[in-house]
Amino acid sequence: MLKSISRSGLIAALLGCFCTMSNAQEVSFTTADGQIVNLSSLRGKVVVMLFSGIQDPQCRDGVKALEQLSERYQGKNVAVYWISINSPAEMTDQQLKHPCGGATSIATLRDRNQAGFKRFAGKKAQLPTIIVLDQQGQPHGQPRGGFNPNSDFLNDLSAIIDSFLQKP
Repeated sequence: MLKSISRSGLIAALLGCFCTMSNAQEVSFTTADGQIVNLSSLRGKVVVMLFSGIQDPQCRDGVKALEQLSERYQGKNVAVYWISINSPAEMTDQQLKHPCGGATSIATLRDRNQAGFKRFAGKKAQLPTIIVLDQQGQPHGQPRGGFNPNSDFLNDLSAIIDSFLQKP
Protein backbone atom coordinates (compact mmCIF):
# COMPACT_ATOMS: atom_id res chain seq x y z
CA MET A 1 0.00 0.00 0.00
CA LEU A 2 1.37 3.42 -0.98
CA LYS A 3 1.55 6.26 1.50
CA SER A 4 0.10 9.61 0.61
CA ILE A 5 2.72 12.33 0.26
CA SER A 6 2.22 16.03 -0.25
CA ARG A 7 3.40 17.69 -3.44
CA SER A 8 5.95 19.82 -1.55
CA GLY A 9 7.19 16.70 0.29
CA LEU A 10 7.61 14.89 -3.02
CA ILE A 11 9.50 17.83 -4.55
CA ALA A 12 11.78 18.07 -1.50
CA ALA A 13 12.47 14.32 -1.61
CA LEU A 14 13.27 14.41 -5.34
CA LEU A 15 15.57 17.42 -4.92
CA GLY A 16 17.32 15.70 -2.03
CA CYS A 17 17.89 12.60 -4.15
CA PHE A 18 19.11 14.68 -7.09
CA CYS A 19 21.57 16.63 -4.92
CA THR A 20 22.86 13.47 -3.28
CA MET A 21 23.35 11.81 -6.67
CA SER A 22 25.08 14.87 -8.12
CA ASN A 23 27.44 15.26 -5.18
CA ALA A 24 28.22 11.55 -5.08
CA GLN A 25 29.11 11.61 -8.77
CA GLU A 26 31.47 14.60 -8.65
CA VAL A 27 35.13 14.23 -7.77
CA SER A 28 37.48 17.20 -7.80
CA PHE A 29 41.24 17.46 -7.91
CA THR A 30 43.57 20.45 -7.73
CA THR A 31 46.58 21.38 -9.82
CA ALA A 32 49.85 22.62 -8.36
CA ASP A 33 48.68 26.14 -9.31
CA GLY A 34 45.45 25.77 -7.31
CA GLN A 35 43.10 25.24 -10.27
CA ILE A 36 40.22 22.81 -9.71
CA VAL A 37 39.68 19.94 -12.15
CA ASN A 38 36.29 18.24 -11.88
CA LEU A 39 35.86 14.81 -13.40
CA SER A 40 32.54 15.94 -14.85
CA SER A 41 34.42 18.52 -16.94
CA LEU A 42 36.30 15.65 -18.62
CA ARG A 43 33.20 13.90 -19.93
CA GLY A 44 33.58 13.12 -23.59
CA LYS A 45 37.20 12.03 -23.10
CA VAL A 46 38.70 8.72 -22.10
CA VAL A 47 40.48 9.46 -18.81
CA VAL A 48 43.43 7.51 -17.43
CA MET A 49 44.23 8.19 -13.77
CA LEU A 50 47.18 6.78 -11.91
CA PHE A 51 46.79 7.39 -8.18
CA SER A 52 50.16 7.38 -6.46
CA GLY A 53 52.24 9.27 -3.95
CA ILE A 54 55.71 10.01 -2.74
CA GLN A 55 55.64 6.84 -0.63
CA ASP A 56 55.18 4.67 -3.73
CA PRO A 57 58.49 2.98 -4.67
CA GLN A 58 57.22 2.54 -8.26
CA CYS A 59 56.46 6.22 -8.71
CA ARG A 60 59.10 6.95 -11.40
CA ASP A 61 58.22 3.86 -13.42
CA GLY A 62 54.54 4.80 -13.31
CA VAL A 63 55.20 8.34 -14.50
CA LYS A 64 57.38 7.07 -17.36
CA ALA A 65 54.66 4.64 -18.44
CA LEU A 66 52.06 7.43 -18.38
CA GLU A 67 54.32 9.61 -20.52
CA GLN A 68 54.55 6.85 -23.13
CA LEU A 69 50.78 6.36 -23.00
CA SER A 70 50.20 10.09 -23.38
CA GLU A 71 52.51 10.23 -26.40
CA ARG A 72 50.67 7.31 -27.99
CA TYR A 73 47.33 9.18 -27.72
CA GLN A 74 48.53 12.70 -28.42
CA GLY A 75 45.87 14.58 -30.38
CA LYS A 76 43.15 12.08 -29.46
CA ASN A 77 40.29 12.53 -27.02
CA VAL A 78 42.27 11.01 -24.13
CA ALA A 79 43.38 12.67 -20.87
CA VAL A 80 46.19 11.12 -18.80
CA TYR A 81 46.82 12.15 -15.18
CA TRP A 82 49.20 11.27 -12.39
CA ILE A 83 47.26 11.98 -9.18
CA SER A 84 48.93 12.41 -5.81
CA ILE A 85 47.11 11.18 -2.75
CA ASN A 86 49.50 13.20 -0.56
CA SER A 87 48.41 16.29 1.33
CA PRO A 88 50.24 19.60 0.69
CA ALA A 89 52.10 19.04 3.98
CA GLU A 90 53.48 15.73 2.65
CA MET A 91 54.10 16.90 -0.91
CA THR A 92 54.37 20.59 -1.72
CA ASP A 93 52.83 22.13 -4.82
CA GLN A 94 56.35 22.53 -6.24
CA GLN A 95 56.95 18.80 -5.74
CA LEU A 96 53.58 18.09 -7.38
CA LYS A 97 54.88 19.79 -10.53
CA HIS A 98 57.78 17.31 -10.56
CA PRO A 99 56.42 14.08 -9.06
CA CYS A 100 58.85 11.38 -8.09
CA GLY A 101 61.76 13.81 -8.31
CA GLY A 102 61.76 14.48 -12.04
CA ALA A 103 60.20 16.66 -14.69
CA THR A 104 57.26 15.24 -16.58
CA SER A 105 54.98 16.18 -19.43
CA ILE A 106 52.05 14.44 -17.71
CA ALA A 107 49.38 16.55 -16.06
CA THR A 108 49.67 16.14 -12.30
CA LEU A 109 46.84 16.61 -9.84
CA ARG A 110 46.26 16.34 -6.10
CA ASP A 111 43.47 14.30 -4.55
CA ARG A 112 43.50 16.48 -1.45
CA ASN A 113 41.15 14.40 0.72
CA GLN A 114 41.61 11.15 -1.23
CA ALA A 115 37.95 11.20 -2.28
CA GLY A 116 38.78 10.08 -5.82
CA PHE A 117 41.17 7.40 -4.61
CA LYS A 118 38.60 6.07 -2.14
CA ARG A 119 35.86 6.13 -4.75
CA PHE A 120 37.75 4.32 -7.49
CA ALA A 121 40.43 2.19 -5.79
CA GLY A 122 38.12 -0.47 -4.40
CA LYS A 123 38.27 -2.38 -1.15
CA LYS A 124 41.88 -3.51 -1.51
CA ALA A 125 43.39 -0.14 -2.34
CA GLN A 126 47.10 -0.07 -3.05
CA LEU A 127 49.56 2.27 -4.68
CA PRO A 128 49.71 2.79 -7.49
CA THR A 129 46.13 2.30 -8.64
CA ILE A 130 45.23 2.80 -12.30
CA ILE A 131 41.69 3.62 -13.39
CA VAL A 132 40.39 4.13 -16.93
CA LEU A 133 37.11 6.02 -17.35
CA ASP A 134 35.03 5.92 -20.50
CA GLN A 135 33.66 9.05 -22.17
CA GLN A 136 30.68 9.05 -19.79
CA GLY A 137 32.95 8.94 -16.73
CA GLN A 138 32.32 5.28 -15.91
CA PRO A 139 35.27 3.14 -14.76
CA HIS A 140 36.34 0.15 -16.84
CA GLY A 141 36.26 -3.06 -14.82
CA GLN A 142 38.14 -3.35 -11.56
CA PRO A 143 40.89 -0.94 -10.57
CA ARG A 144 44.39 -2.09 -11.44
CA GLY A 145 46.50 -2.07 -8.30
CA GLY A 146 50.26 -2.17 -8.44
CA PHE A 147 52.56 -1.74 -11.37
CA ASN A 148 54.75 -4.34 -13.00
CA PRO A 149 57.14 -2.60 -15.41
CA ASN A 150 57.90 -5.97 -17.02
CA SER A 151 54.26 -6.58 -17.95
CA ASP A 152 52.55 -5.47 -21.14
CA PHE A 153 51.09 -2.55 -19.18
CA LEU A 154 50.96 -0.03 -22.04
CA ASN A 155 49.38 -2.42 -24.52
CA ASP A 156 46.83 -3.60 -21.93
CA LEU A 157 45.76 -0.02 -21.21
CA SER A 158 45.84 0.85 -24.90
CA ALA A 159 43.43 -1.98 -25.68
CA ILE A 160 40.95 -0.54 -23.17
CA ILE A 161 41.39 3.02 -24.45
CA ASP A 162 41.08 1.93 -28.08
CA SER A 163 37.84 0.05 -27.34
CA PHE A 164 36.36 3.22 -25.84
CA LEU A 165 37.54 5.42 -28.71
CA GLN A 166 35.95 3.10 -31.27
CA LYS A 167 32.50 3.35 -29.67
CA PRO A 168 30.19 5.89 -31.32
